[in-house]
Amino acid sequence: MLSCLSGDSSSRVSTPGSVCERGLLTAHDVAGILRAPITGIALISGDPESCAFVTASRPEIEVTLRPSHGKSTVRAWVSGAMPLEATPLYDVGDRAAWQRDLHEVIAERNDVLCDISVLGTEGDFTDPSDDVLEDRIGNLCNKLLGSTSH
Repeated sequence: MLSCLSGDSSSRVSTPGSVCERGLLTAHDVAGILRAPITGIALISGDPESCAFVTASRPEIEVTLRPSHGKSTVRAWVSGAMPLEATPLYDVGDRAAWQRDLHEVIAERNDVLCDISVLGTEGDFTDPSDDVLEDRIGNLCNKLLGSTSH
């Protein structure tokens, strides 16, 4: 099974490198969200705190974990200050939002930001229902935010 580079899963968010480089999430963790298998990882140019789990075609799963601004970012999404509508998402971090058009969970715990979006069309998903995607992506954020707790 393909995985991101190995890393200590107890690493704090202040550790340099993306989630993929630090091994906080692996291809196994994100498997089953997209129909196409994950074929590798890609770093996001200009954003060392982000990476993507990529497929052989267009669909991918982008993951960002930032050490700060989580509260203000989630607040902006939930309050309607962002250009797209988001709804509160419960049981993810301290506070979270779901953005259905972007298939995105934006969550925070102790101001640490977790943002995971799945790029693809309805046919690219194993199950495109909002409930399933919210749950799967929310659980990934919970895993990441749990790895940053003290």
